[in-house]
Amino acid sequence: MGVALWIVIIVIAIVAGLSFVFAYIITHGKRQTLDESWEWELSHVPAVRKFSRDMLTDYVIKGPKGEDIHVALLHAYEPSRKYVILAHGYTDNRFGMMKYVPHYYDLGFNCILFDERGHGESAPEPCSYGPRELDFLMAVVKDTLERYGSGIVLGLHGESLGGATVLMSLKESLVRENVKFVVDDCGFADIVTVLKVGLKMYHAPVCFLYPALWAAWVMYGFKLWKARPVDCVYGNEIPLLCMHGAKDDFIVPEHSKRVYEATGGPREIHLFEGAWHAMSAVDRPEEYGEVLKRFVEDVL
Repeated sequence: MGVALWIVIIVIAIVAGLSFVFAYIITHGKRQTLDESWEWELSHVPAVRKFSRDMLTDYVIKGPKGEDIHVALLHAYEPSRKYVILAHGYTDNRFGMMKYVPHYYDLGFNCILFDERGHGESAPEPCSYGPRELDFLMAVVKDTLERYGSGIVLGLHGESLGGATVLMSLKESLVRENVKFVVDDCGFADIVTVLKVGLKMYHAPVCFLYPALWAAWVMYGFKLWKARPVDCVYGNEIPLLCMHGAKDDFIVPEHSKRVYEATGGPREIHLFEGAWHAMSAVDRPEEYGEVLKRFVEDVL
């Protein structure tokens, strides 16, 4: 066997090996514990400090294949038929959505938080960036309607990965028939664009992304390039509010603009000056609350 052929074989082996490494890295970000998320919310969002963990009612529901989904309910300050399901971002857990709870609490909503697939108290799993995470969200939607009654006023609010997941739910008839509004905070329009940015931020060669996507398919059975929430928004008629930090350099505001332009129903987009990724409600809480209040009250 010639030297040139050996070189080709070695290069292919190195590329393949690195592709599997990258595939693992982009699907296995270090998850935060419940305690870490709770403490972060308390230290960064003063409005959260009026709540305590014992104010939350914890329960477990079943996923599509019998998986345990851990859910927490914060009751409204007085009996209410208004509910909002809050979906957290990548590597976070249900407590990572506490920053949004004060706004909905003040509007008289019962707040439902849950651990997404592979996060929090859920069994460890690689992240598919939406397609498989959608199953858990839909299980929570279905349980909420059954548990609290189909006549409730139900909204969805997602951050980052959670934002992308609630956008993907817009293709589901259960959501289209029962959800009154959706809020997408810094969700992505497609994951491939985001992963390219992520690789650049870590000074990794972007050319390895596509082999890594293939490697993830081989290892885990899902196609990351199918994580395109923007495709699920076309034809949507549910009122949609897109929120995004204007300085977000990870999931850039262009993602929310693409989603805003794709939806067909009542829509609004708001960029928060000076806010980085998933920090709009932290850095600009009063402005965030005003935008959210106006949107929800207009819808309802």
